[in-house]
Amino acid sequence: MTFDLRTILESKRALAARSVVDKLRVLDALRERELAIRSRALFGLFLALGFLLCGCASPGQSNIAASPVVYQHIVRHHPNIALHIVTVDLGDPRVSVRVARGGPDPDGDGPWTTTLEPTSEIAGREGFDIAVNGDFFRAQGTRDLEGRNTGYVRGKFATPEGLAMTDGQLWHRPAKPFPYLAIATNHTARFGQGLLSDWPDATVCQILAGSHMLVSNGVALTYSSRFATNRHPRTAAGLDRTGTKLTLLVVDGRQPKLSVGMTLRDLAKEMIRLGCYSALNLDGGGSSTMVYRDPATHFLKVVNAPSDTKERAVADVLGLTVRAPMPTPY
Repeated sequence: MTFDLRTILESKRALAARSVVDKLRVLDALRERELAIRSRALFGLFLALGFLLCGCASPGQSNIAASPVVYQHIVRHHPNIALHIVTVDLGDPRVSVRVARGGPDPDGDGPWTTTLEPTSEIAGREGFDIAVNGDFFRAQGTRDLEGRNTGYVRGKFATPEGLAMTDGQLWHRPAKPFPYLAIATNHTARFGQGLLSDWPDATVCQILAGSHMLVSNGVALTYSSRFATNRHPRTAAGLDRTGTKLTLLVVDGRQPKLSVGMTLRDLAKEMIRLGCYSALNLDGGGSSTMVYRDPATHFLKVVNAPSDTKERAVADVLGLTVRAPMPTPY
């Protein structure tokens, strides 16, 4: 701009040798040019000031901290498969992970340790922002006197199959070992196998069990039972090699037009594709449920399509509380 203004001043001096008409014509042109130059300079100044006041970052950067949660909804065809995936940074202090039982212990020293409740109701009660169904379970009176299936409904006495711990309190210890996910107070997690004797770390605060390890040391494990080789709705939890990235996956199934479900082998391969170094199969079938708090409405909603056409009541859930912006579910 300095060069252009100097040129204009020199041009003004040169007007002295011209006629009055020429002087006026040239002077008007010089004034228009000078005004245009100064306008561009002021616009640039105001633009720079606006960026500073608004806290705007340079291109490729964001002035909003990244969310510790990533949600994905993936639909595939041939065959139809619907996946709901949540990936969580356990090391982020804005994230809390807890295991929550359905209802309180209904019979004290009796065989039952909880009552069945739908995943969304447990999540709402506990203030979770995201939750998936948990361990396999046994429930009281699932058949009536005539042998008809009465289903897994709210309020029935129940107990999970494997270990269960909430906030450091072990509320179910099984007679036989099942693989489990353990969350520690140092914001890491790992999988264990057994009756807790293989976990000497006193920092463990949450434990949720499942049926089969799907992935171990980055390798998909293979099982030959009908339960493993048939396609079903599935729920799984996985960890990366560091134990600081948690992946939760719910696969819809038993709905041919939407999703046919997965075998355990398919599920293991999917968890590896999602970056898991180890992974555990949780309760599936009609229990498979993911609930998610919509950041636009602040209401919890079931984001998958449970195969029973409605939520099944379950014994426990794995829930997340997120004190940070969350992505909107599809």
